[in-house]
Amino acid sequence: MLALADRLFLWADARTWAGPDPYDGLTGPLGRLAVHRVLRQGLLQAVKRSPADLRPALGIRPLRTATATGFAAGACARLSAFPRWHERALRLGRWTAAEQLSGRYAGLWRYEFDVQTRWSYYPASVPNLVATTFCADGCLDAGTLGDEAVGALARGLLEHLHNGAFFTYTPTSGVLVHNANLMGAALAARLARTTPLPAGLADRLAGAARRAVEVSLAGQRPDGSWPYGPGPRLDWVDGFHTGYVLLRLDQAATLLGMDVRTPLEHGVGHYLRHLFDGPLPRYFADTRTRRDPNNDATAVRMAAWAAERGFTGTDFARETLVAVMDRYPGLGTGTGTSRRNRALWESPRWSSAPLLDALTALHDVLPG
Repeated sequence: MLALADRLFLWADARTWAGPDPYDGLTGPLGRLAVHRVLRQGLLQAVKRSPADLRPALGIRPLRTATATGFAAGACARLSAFPRWHERALRLGRWTAAEQLSGRYAGLWRYEFDVQTRWSYYPASVPNLVATTFCADGCLDAGTLGDEAVGALARGLLEHLHNGAFFTYTPTSGVLVHNANLMGAALAARLARTTPLPAGLADRLAGAARRAVEVSLAGQRPDGSWPYGPGPRLDWVDGFHTGYVLLRLDQAATLLGMDVRTPLEHGVGHYLRHLFDGPLPRYFADTRTRRDPNNDATAVRMAAWAAERGFTGTDFARETLVAVMDRYPGLGTGTGTSRRNRALWESPRWSSAPLLDALTALHDVLPG
């Protein structure tokens, strides 16, 4: 497992963790002219879904995102007992910490590109909860945030990404997105329980985290699933967002001392029954398999977590990794760079970093 992780790391590191991103379609000259929502979404989706890479023709350059380096820093920190992995975690963590915002949104992180989704638009100038969580966790794991930066993060999380009931995707969004809400809850709980914050601030974080967990527990469906969010526009169930929900629910509840074993078991049962076809992950519940690097990597991470928690045996984790690893560049399979939509599989944020996280987690479950 370490050999696979090492090869993947070296492949991404040789490119300084820069590359394409599935949501970078608005970063080129044409993207800056797309001022209407429909134009923005159409251009972004065309770049994301095209079998051929449109980025060179559109003037879209490789990006190194803080989310990718933060995610990878946390993955490397898991192996800090090995000196070379410790050095890697520190280097990536320092890169990530250097991108922490100052000014109005001090302490938080952003994407380096504008994003238009079916439900929201958030420009690169504002922070978002997903970027903040992956970056903060990576820096905390690597030990690259000082006390002042941790305090700014804690205050920014409560001031800009929490609305009194749950954690919000961006400062201007009032939409409940379960995976983002639970990411915020887990981060708030971690800050409250494991960092040297003033008691009053820590108590506020813990209270906000507990309320956020309760909100998403109430959003679990009778079959054990969580939709992306409430309402008909957000009612889909997919693999990697479900994985985020389960991982962050477990993390937050453990830190807060909340008993969520029953909803976790119900959620894991749905995930394993409806979001896998044998060991191969499904993108959407109960549909034909659609390969996606982030969804596949998250499935490996989830298989490692499920084995660690006793929900599955270790054989399933091995089988899932074997089923998905053929398309990832850097792993020496010889097929990863010959597939359709090659750029998607070469994305540091969407491919290399999440699989590195899965491999280092799997190392703890399957040594050797």
